[in-house]
Amino acid sequence: MRIISIITIIVLFCSISLSLAAEKALQNKRFQRVDNSIVIDSQTGLMWASQDNGKDIDLYDAEKYCEDYEAGGYTDWRLPDIKELATLYTKGNKNKDGYFIADIIRVSDCCMWSSDESMGGASIFSYNTGREPFGYLHDTYQLRALPVRGTLKAGPHKQKL
Repeated sequence: MRIISIITIIVLFCSISLSLAAEKALQNKRFQRVDNSIVIDSQTGLMWASQDNGKDIDLYDAEKYCEDYEAGGYTDWRLPDIKELATLYTKGNKNKDGYFIADIIRVSDCCMWSSDESMGGASIFSYNTGREPFGYLHDTYQLRALPVRGTLKAGPHKQKL
């Protein structure tokens, strides 16, 4: 009986390891680095900055950072909406920094501002939890800006959120 339990545990462990390896392989095909500053998501059609702004930032400065961002010859960068940020969430698969986002995109803390504003603040996306808390305009603690350009693909290939 003990041998069967041990074999079952080994099989489960191997299955989980293979599943995580398959997820990493899919991410490697999904995200393509254009250069050191740009990543293209083939699933959504969005082009992302390869890293966030790198320090605590309030909503106004996050919007300005994204609008002023220049990379790959493009100047039409913007602050993403909450659905766009959610497409990067990798539930159950943390990157090397401990966040649920693909390794190819570097985030320096958990939470990204979104462009979804209302009543003195905006929605935030957490790559620690997958949740979408609300932040006030002048909040900065653990809040970052991750520039994006383009629009989500429509049709059957659009990721379900």
